Amino acid sequence: MKMASIILVTLFLFNLVFVPSMALPFGFGFPGDYDQQQPPQDNEQNQDKNQKLVNDGNNGNLRVGFYKDSCPNAENIVAGALAEISKTNPNAIANLIRLQFHDCFVVGCDASILLDYSPTGDKVEKSSMFNGQLLKGADIIDDIKSKLEEQCPGAVSCSDTLAFSVNEGMAIAGLPRRAALGGRRDSIYSLASVAEDNNLPMPNWPLEKMVELFTRKGFTIEEMVILLGAHSVGSAHCDVFMERIYNFANTRKPDATLPTPVVNELQQICQNPGTPQFRNPPVNFDETPTVLDNLFYKNMITRNKTLLITDAHLLNDPRTIPVVQQMAGDEGLWQKRFAEVMVKLSSLNVSTGTDGEVRKTCRSTN
Repeated sequence: MKMASIILVTLFLFNLVFVPSMALPFGFGFPGDYDQQQPPQDNEQNQDKNQKLVNDGNNGNLRVGFYKDSCPNAENIVAGALAEISKTNPNAIANLIRLQFHDCFVVGCDASILLDYSPTGDKVEKSSMFNGQLLKGADIIDDIKSKLEEQCPGAVSCSDTLAFSVNEGMAIAGLPRRAALGGRRDSIYSLASVAEDNNLPMPNWPLEKMVELFTRKGFTIEEMVILLGAHSVGSAHCDVFMERIYNFANTRKPDATLPTPVVNELQQICQNPGTPQFRNPPVNFDETPTVLDNLFYKNMITRNKTLLITDAHLLNDPRTIPVVQQMAGDEGLWQKRFAEVMVKLSSLNVSTGTDGEVRKTCRSTN
């Protein structure tokens, strides 16, 4: 039971196992000799909007073009490296989005999730039961950071490396390109106990507990629903939602809110754990697991299909169902709002100026 609980805890929201087999749409990337290219461009309206979002959040030290003097090619280096990584690792984008959520929602966007040890000697965030071995993407940041260090030693922080990578990854996955905001500094400590102190959600939480957490972190209910749209990419293993299709609430029956066709579809993939055929495979949240689109919401509205109980809550509350309906009906609106909320997430409680440090290696303090 304890192990099952740990597995459930580690697989919520962005903390999922991303193993889609589809190739990423590389048309949005920057393959080739990225050192000679100009940094990814963004229109002035999006730049201004990004800056306004940060200023409204009292993190005005973040800005577009932060590294124009110390590392003018920073965004371009990240773009080229991630484009290459994505060719052989189609899970990269979803892993990075998930990694950033788990970094920012604990203390703030300070790359503390990347540390392998803390000067205090305490267990670090990545070793907590909320993260563990299923937390992926740190190796991707290692690769990208090493390329930044080759070009600009000691200039670009690990927290900005992660934020720039997620920003670029969203463009690779189909969102309109935006210029990245820089200026974050890195934490010198990381504590598993803080990650476990009601700062990361569980997949079986009631909606009220979800609302309380997101509100405490500064997000509205609408923004919570939009951020949960990250389930547009990636997948969850069968054991995360197995009870819903076989033994919901110990009834030995499927969850009555799941339509029979959905139950049958999921049971075809997820064999009963009591049988020899059970292999715990991953199941995509929707049919386009590498593309950031609104199919996740459409499936909720048209098929009443959800994997996680926390997603199912969104269909049963008058505060959230109108947002789900709106996002399902307008893909462009969801992509726009998701990008905006991700700017807010990546600016959460950042350290700037002389706070923290700029790590040369993301797994250890300088």
